[in-house]
Amino acid sequence: MPTVPQIIEIAKISQYLSAQDVSKGALFGPRISPSTPIVLYCERKAVEWLYDLDPTADSLTLTANYLYSLCRGYNLKAQSITGGGGSIVPPVPANQPLPLQFIVAASGTTFIDGQTSVTLTSFIGYNLLFSRGGIPQSTVSTEPSYYSWNRSTGLLTISPQAYTGELFQIYPV
Repeated sequence: MPTVPQIIEIAKISQYLSAQDVSKGALFGPRISPSTPIVLYCERKAVEWLYDLDPTADSLTLTANYLYSLCRGYNLKAQSITGGGGSIVPPVPANQPLPLQFIVAASGTTFIDGQTSVTLTSFIGYNLLFSRGGIPQSTVSTEPSYYSWNRSTGLLTISPQAYTGELFQIYPV
């Protein structure tokens, strides 16, 4: 026999399964009693209330078992349905390079102090998002700070020059 929390979850799922059956019955003839979803709701809320109040109450197991019996034909189907939703991870090409994030220094970083261009061979073929000091940059050359990107050669040119201590973030897209 399932535990009390499991029975509560089964009842929640059984409630919407029975409501679905009631709605189908309106179109295809009577299928179940139209009050079944309401009865399941009322009894489930009572069991939840008692469980939240005192999970060790003497009558809780008997009441939960009664709730489970009310789920009749839905309890087995409800046990196979999980309520976890999950999440969708956007696809990332397997060979896409990782973003570059660094602080400009006198040496040892992608851009060094005073530099205005660099070739990023691993980013060839990709579009580019470039952020400088946490501010997204544009390719509009009339702005005080901008960049240009050649996706065929991998040449990234920035204006003005890089300064020590600046945060650069370069993302392939």
